[in-house]
Amino acid sequence: MASAGNPWTPPVLFRFSVDFQWGRSKASASFAEVDGLGQELVLDTAAAKFERAPGYPQSVRAEELVLKRALEPLNERITAWLKACFDFRETGWIEPCTVIVTLLDESGRATARWVAVRTIPTKWRAGGFSATESKLAAETITLRPAKLIRNL
Repeated sequence: MASAGNPWTPPVLFRFSVDFQWGRSKASASFAEVDGLGQELVLDTAAAKFERAPGYPQSVRAEELVLKRALEPLNERITAWLKACFDFRETGWIEPCTVIVTLLDESGRATARWVAVRTIPTKWRAGGFSATESKLAAETITLRPAKLIRNL
């Protein structure tokens, strides 16, 4: 709770946007869930002779982003990008993109932002279907960024 001298209020988790960027081209899509906004240090497990002890940081690894949404038409540019990436054997190339996840306040202003750089898709799947349940059909897109930057 904010005091009179501090107008800050905790951000809510249900207002966010997801944008995809390829150079100057940009596309947005609605998602019900975003998970994986994190990164971890990759530690050396073996001692290198005379250099460093085990446990020394080697690199930083961004977690995979998992985007979930109702199965509905997706932005044409995003769909074309996903299809092109999964057809890489025909083209010989996967075009990475930048994915920006922005947490919004009650007025729609950005309160936090994560930028996933050089991101490629690793999975694109429809959820399971069941004749015994009454749920929305959903799809999940899993993305692997080379780097995740937290800003704002």
